[in-house]
Amino acid sequence: MSLPKLNNLEIKRITSDILLVHQVNPPFYFSCCDGMIILPKEGRNLNTIALDLNIEPNLIKQVNKFFGPIKNYVCTHGHMDHIAHVHQWEALGAKIFAPIPEHRYLLSIKNFYKGFGFNEAMGLSVIEKFGELNGYKRCKSVKSFKPGDTLKFEEFTIKTIPFLGHSKSHIGFLLPEEKIIHISCLGFDQPKPEVEGFGPWYGFKECSIDRYLEDIDLAEEIFLEHAIYLTSSHSYIVKYPDITPFNYMREKIRQNQIIVDQAIVSLKSRTKLSISTKDLLDLDLFFPKKKMDEFRKEIWGYWESGIISKHIERSKYL
Repeated sequence: MSLPKLNNLEIKRITSDILLVHQVNPPFYFSCCDGMIILPKEGRNLNTIALDLNIEPNLIKQVNKFFGPIKNYVCTHGHMDHIAHVHQWEALGAKIFAPIPEHRYLLSIKNFYKGFGFNEAMGLSVIEKFGELNGYKRCKSVKSFKPGDTLKFEEFTIKTIPFLGHSKSHIGFLLPEEKIIHISCLGFDQPKPEVEGFGPWYGFKECSIDRYLEDIDLAEEIFLEHAIYLTSSHSYIVKYPDITPFNYMREKIRQNQIIVDQAIVSLKSRTKLSISTKDLLDLDLFFPKKKMDEFRKEIWGYWESGIISKHIERSKYL
C-alpha cells in the first residue's frame, strides 16, 4: 500500500505494516501527539488499530477513511496532548482503551482537573478554558486496564510498560512480534536529531525524578534486548543499537538540576536565610512566565513549581 499525502500530516513506515503519524502544525501547544497505525495483516489483525494517535478531528477522519475502519484505540495516559481528540475516534466507531486511573480523564474535564491536582492551585474555569483551547471533548465510554497489562486485539499483542515517573498511569508499548518499543512521553522529544526539546516532564505532584531515571533504564534495557525500533510521542524513529534517546533524557534531567542548583547558590549569596520554591519560580528558570497572560501563567507556574520542587529535594546546596 502506498502512503497517502495528507495535508498537515507526516506518515512514516516503521515496518511494512506499522506506521508512525505526526501532525505537523498542532493548533495549540498541548493539542496533539504522535502515534501509530497498525495496518491489517493476515493471521494477525483484520481491523486497523490506532495507538495513542491524538490528532485533530478532521485529520482523524482522513486517517480513518484511508486506513480504517479503525476498531480499537489505545491511549497511554491522561495528559491533555494525549486525550483532547480521542472522542473523534470513538465517534467513528473505535473502542477506547486507557490505563487506570487516568482513563477517567477522558470522560470528564473535572476528572482531569482533580486527578492532576489543579484543584489545589486554580479554579476549574482555568482548566475548562485550557481544555477548550486544545479541542477537548469527553468520551462516552472508556475500557480501562492496569499499567503492565498485556492487551490483545485478535492475534495482535501489546505489552504495556509502566513508566510512572511521568504520571501515575503513564505507559509505553512493547510490540514483541514486531520488535517495536514506543516510550510515549517518557521524555525523548527531539523532532529531528539536531533539534532539542524540553526533555522529561515531571511537573505534577505524583511525578518522581528517581522513578523517571529507573524508567529510562528500563526502557533502554527493553530496547536493547527486545526491540529493533524505538518511537515516542514527539520524536523521530530510532533504530537499534542507537541509545541516543536514553542519554538525551538523562542529560536533560542533569541539566535541570544544574539550573536549579545554580539559582539556589545565587540566592544564598545574597544572604537570603531561606529559599522557597516560590523564590525560584519567580526567576523563570524554565518557562518565560513574565511574558504570559494570567491564564497561561497559572498553568505553567503550577507545572514549573512541580519541577523545581523535585530538584530542590535533590539539591546538595540546601
